[in-house]
Amino acid sequence: MPNATVFDVADLAGVSIKTVSRVVNSEPHVRPATKERVDQAIAALNYRPDASARWLAAQRTPRSNPAAG
Repeated sequence: MPNATVFDVADLAGVSIKTVSRVVNSEPHVRPATKERVDQAIAALNYRPDASARWLAAQRTPRSNPAAG
């Protein structure tokens, strides 16, 4: 069985991938019932965030707007 993705978790929990991301990253503004559904989907699918993808995302630099300067 291939590794579960954030898309699989979102589909099973019935939420957006952004909501899954908020739960995984312990961000605020997620209702307790929604967090519970996402946590259950994560457990059911044995989802583990991809370490290399997280590293790549962390390497992104803020984009500046040259027109604003």
